[in-house]
Amino acid sequence: MSDPKRKVEALISRIEKGEIAPDKAWVKIGSMKNEYVALLTKYYPHIKNAEQSWHTYIGNKFQQLIYSILKGYVDRLKIKDTCFRSLLVLKESEIKKNDIISRKLAIRYGDYFLLPDTDLAIVDYSFEDSWKSKILAIISCKTSLRERIAQACYWKLKLLSSDATKHIKVFLASTDNDRDFVIDDTRRESFQGKSRNRIISEYELDGVYLLREDFRDEWESNKVKSYDHVFDDIIQIFKKG
Repeated sequence: MSDPKRKVEALISRIEKGEIAPDKAWVKIGSMKNEYVALLTKYYPHIKNAEQSWHTYIGNKFQQLIYSILKGYVDRLKIKDTCFRSLLVLKESEIKKNDIISRKLAIRYGDYFLLPDTDLAIVDYSFEDSWKSKILAIISCKTSLRERIAQACYWKLKLLSSDATKHIKVFLASTDNDRDFVIDDTRRESFQGKSRNRIISEYELDGVYLLREDFRDEWESNKVKSYDHVFDDIIQIFKKG
C-alpha cells in the first residue's frame, strides 16, 4: 500500500470498531508518523515537506480521530456492562439530524435558537422516550487553539445562562500544537509559567485533555490532564447523570 493516507484511514476504522484499545489508539496513530513521512518522501517526491504534510493531515482528521477513540471506548463499555447501553458519542452531523437532541442543546437568542459550536457530544440517550435523554458534555476538538479558547469559553457561559443547559459540561481535546498548556517560566507572557489561554481554560471550562507525548505530571491540574483521563471522567459524569 503506497498511499500513506489509506493506511491511516484503515487504522482509524479499526479504532472505531474497537479492535484497538482506546487508551493505546493515539499512540498507534503517532507511531505511523515515520512510516507516513517515509512513504510520502518515496512515492510523492514533489511534496517538499513530508513532516508538515503529516501534521496538516492529522489536524484535518483530528475530530474524526477523537470520535473514533471515544466511540470505540464506549462500545467496549457496553459489552462489559449493560448499564452503559444508553451512553452515546455523537458527531456534529448526528446532533443536527436529531431534533430532540438539537433542541436540548440549543441556546436562545431572542426569537432564535442556535446550536453552540459542537464537534462531539456525550449523551445519556433514552431509547424509550427521547425527551428523557440528557446531554452530559460537549467536546471541542482542536489541534491549534488561538482564538478558539475564547469561543469555547463563550459557549460554556451561554450554556450556564439557561436552566435547560447549565448542567452540560464543556470539554476541550487538543494536541496543543501551540504549547498553550505547557507550564514554562521562560515564555514571554507567563503567570507562574502558565499562559493566558491555560488560565482562562482552567477557570471557565470543565476539562482540557491533551494528546501530547511529552505531557508531564507537573503540568496536570484538576482541569488540565493527559488525554487518557477522559475515559474515567466520562464514566463519572454518566454515573452522576
